[in-house]
Amino acid sequence: MSSAYRYTNKVIRQRLLWIAAAVAVPTALLVSQQTDVFSILSSTTSLGKQKQNAWLVTTNQLLRPWGRQVTMRGRPVEIAFDSIKHNYAVLNWKGVEVFDGVTGASLGKAASRSTSYTGLAYRPGDGEIWASEATRNGPDSLLIVKLDVEGRVVSSEHVKFKGHPVPTGIAFSPEGNFAYVALSARNAFAVMDANTRTIKGEIPIGSVPYGVAASAVKKKVFITNRGGRRPKDSDTVAYSSTAKVATDPTTGSTSNGTLTVWDTEDSTQQEIEVGLAPAGLALSPDESTLAVANAHSDSITVLDTARYETQQVSIPSWPEKTFGSQPTGLAFSPDNRRIYVAAGGINAIAVVERKDKKWVFTGALPAGWFPTAVGVNGQGSVHVVNVKGMGNTANTSGTFNSREYEGSVTVVPTPSAAQVDAGLREVKAASVPRFTPQGGVADLAKLGIQHVFLIIKENRTYDQVFGDLPRGNNDPKLVMYGREVTPNHHALAEQFVILDNFYTGGAISFDGHQWLLQGFVSDYTERAFAAAPRGYAWNLSDALTVSPAGFFWQHATRPLDIRLYGAFSLPTRWDPATQSAVDINEDKLETWSTYWRLYKENKWRNVVSSRSGVPALQKIYETRFPPNETNLTDQMRAQAWLDELAVREKSGKMPNLVILTMTSDHTNGTQPDSPTPKAMVADNDLALGRIVEGISKSRFWPKSLILVTEDDAQDGIDHVDGHRTIALAIGPHIRRGALDSNHYNHSGMIRTIQSVFGIPPSTRVLATARTMNSVFQATTDLKSFQALPANLKLDQMNPPLKALQGRQLWAARQSAAMNWHDIDDIPSEVLNKILWWDAKGYNTPLPKRQ
Repeated sequence: MSSAYRYTNKVIRQRLLWIAAAVAVPTALLVSQQTDVFSILSSTTSLGKQKQNAWLVTTNQLLRPWGRQVTMRGRPVEIAFDSIKHNYAVLNWKGVEVFDGVTGASLGKAASRSTSYTGLAYRPGDGEIWASEATRNGPDSLLIVKLDVEGRVVSSEHVKFKGHPVPTGIAFSPEGNFAYVALSARNAFAVMDANTRTIKGEIPIGSVPYGVAASAVKKKVFITNRGGRRPKDSDTVAYSSTAKVATDPTTGSTSNGTLTVWDTEDSTQQEIEVGLAPAGLALSPDESTLAVANAHSDSITVLDTARYETQQVSIPSWPEKTFGSQPTGLAFSPDNRRIYVAAGGINAIAVVERKDKKWVFTGALPAGWFPTAVGVNGQGSVHVVNVKGMGNTANTSGTFNSREYEGSVTVVPTPSAAQVDAGLREVKAASVPRFTPQGGVADLAKLGIQHVFLIIKENRTYDQVFGDLPRGNNDPKLVMYGREVTPNHHALAEQFVILDNFYTGGAISFDGHQWLLQGFVSDYTERAFAAAPRGYAWNLSDALTVSPAGFFWQHATRPLDIRLYGAFSLPTRWDPATQSAVDINEDKLETWSTYWRLYKENKWRNVVSSRSGVPALQKIYETRFPPNETNLTDQMRAQAWLDELAVREKSGKMPNLVILTMTSDHTNGTQPDSPTPKAMVADNDLALGRIVEGISKSRFWPKSLILVTEDDAQDGIDHVDGHRTIALAIGPHIRRGALDSNHYNHSGMIRTIQSVFGIPPSTRVLATARTMNSVFQATTDLKSFQALPANLKLDQMNPPLKALQGRQLWAARQSAAMNWHDIDDIPSEVLNKILWWDAKGYNTPLPKRQ
């Protein structure tokens, strides 16, 4: 290590004394927490802080992390320590922040446009920190942060790559002259001259390389291949970005994971099979052992670096024997006897210990929401990076929005065996919160429901639409698309049941659709919010986002007929000559006005089509249904479905489960040549009314259930929480004229469908979800629904730029610059201001909390 960056012995001794003092108090606090028991929650509790300093989050879990917690804006994903295991750096979504290891004080920040999934390392000598940067479409780069002798940030530079390689994991040679950087999109890793910042060579390896570790003792570089080995001709394949990966033919998820071992002396390599979706990896201090976190296998692989013998250690989740602990990062204790594993799915650090010659899971430590990385300092204190902190969605306007991201780092002193055991008890209890009963019909399977229609819409909060309802937990000041704009939503809520305590599972479309369709979101998605550099797979068109447990209907105990209309869609163009769909890019779609004209002329069917982004689901996907694009009116979607309904009315055959998507309520802001936001929301409302009316007047109505929700609530504000959204339950067995304030969410809605059909839950999130029993009644009411006409012209267009000035002109220009084809590749804070001003008036200030 260079003397220019070596701490003096005096400084080291002084800081060790500080550490000893800092450890004493938190340890006492941990002991006092061990006997705490989580209170039973009221069935009508809201999301957020509960009794005993615990937080309820949308994944049906309680949070009460141990130790000292430091919150930070953004979504932090990775941690790295300096050479003496004192100061540490955190890879946040928009840069790197460095902290003093004793006080927790910030030692400076280095900004980035957007960081990658992972990739953070101190260069030997501690004078630099290297971090991977990646954007949606490139160019990508490395952020190199320069430090002074005390580890403070001095300056930074960006080293650009050619193209869009999506750099991820980083490791260095022992002397720091070479850097090894995984290039995710090139299925290779780069050997870089760390002094000249140039690439000396790219080494092809497996599919989607991810984490990197380098061994000075063994002279090896280890790289996890998230997508596994390169696919064979005999494999079923799907895409991850532009690369093919081997996949399971039923689920479409990746079918294997591997570890590449590259010899630094002779450049030979070998590939070792590990678990599914290998993510982080770590070398023991003596480099005799390597551990790999298998995010989609709920396990870690422990490798003997001399003989390459492996052992698989399961990381459990709760309830017992459910899938979803999601190990994603790990670190060894200084004595080589423990492995601390960041298990994002159970909000915990799992503890694995060496017992004789075997590694054994022995307990856990409560962490924040979705930990993805863990580091251990020189004294054994455990530092945990929690992507979503405590779930706080408060914004600067005093209300709540789901894109107000706040992560955290928690620091826990070296836990004793008793604390590890006590922590495990608390993690188990936090994984299965207890509620008072919600009431209603206990056994939904006995109701005789044979057809469930799940309708997924886009991005509205509860208060935006239902803030003007005379009943329920509403804030009239926040309503933007009330009864005048959404008469059918209001009529359906008031005629059936008002659900004023319902929450989305995720924050944006990226994870919202995934929660709804599989009851699972991969760490790969949770880490990618900065830019989604391998693609914004809201439609799960990246195989790495697909759950190995499959989709929520795929574990049915009896045959079920499933049909998808718009869910998972990719745009295509219908070719009437060949009667087939032809793939197109989103930028080849027509304008809203063109599609509206084709709709009015009844010619749109010869143009519009789509396909499934998950190839394994294409056989149940309706190609003639419009894709999820906001420049296609929802009237097309309603008409496409009603045409289908008419055919099925004659045949008497209707699928058991229909999943249908509509997108107009997303809006296009005030973009010229698009309808006004209110017109687009009204379009969505009328389409919903038409669809419900059609089903309610069909032969299938007596045995039907219609469930409606938004995929997320990101483009609006709410006075309760940023995740609170619209939910509707409609059908002969649904209570009439009711207000139901029971706590429900996306996974509860899916668990309700599973309960109707007797489908066992496939993930821990679905296993703990609250079935919406209280909205049902044992008796039937067959009264049909009559759709209400729109009060607004659906083709009421935003004015052209030349007709605008002031804020309206600014809003129109901002809207015109947004990428509406990539459904959430827009600055949410800007769009939310525009929608607020458009609805409330351009001189109306944003709301403040009372």
